[in-house]
Amino acid sequence: MLIVVDSALADVDDLVREAADYLARRLGGTPPLDAAALPPDAASALAAIDTWAGDDVANWRQELIRWFEAHAPVRLVPDPQVNAALRRAAKGGTRMAVASALPPAALELVLQHLGCARAFAATVAGDGSLEDALDGARAALGGDPPVVATAPELAAALAV
Repeated sequence: MLIVVDSALADVDDLVREAADYLARRLGGTPPLDAAALPPDAASALAAIDTWAGDDVANWRQELIRWFEAHAPVRLVPDPQVNAALRRAAKGGTRMAVASALPPAALELVLQHLGCARAFAATVAGDGSLEDALDGARAALGGDPPVVATAPELAAALAV
């Protein structure tokens, strides 16, 4: 068993930073969303956006998904080596889950564009909370499997 954090597959922090710039331009708000002041990691940035939005900007998640729909095909490039290693591991009986702070639809878009969605027995989106996603992945797989959060950790775990 293995839990793969989305950051091991793609630079999700950078994607959320770019999406936050889009949200700041698109949704503005009072007070305005200061994308440059958001925390650097995706989970903290998404939580900060949620706090900023409150009940006043309820559609921010829909706008985030629109950004991912438009930009994922350009920003995300499948890695044939990683995808082959993921497929080998899954075929070899390794049950894997992917955990992400992204909303579910955004995570699905990321995995589809990376070409690795089918390698995972479970896909758990925390919708702003990586800890919730990790807890969900542990529950889906059972037990306390190892967690990999970087590309080098993933390569080592899969022996790419």
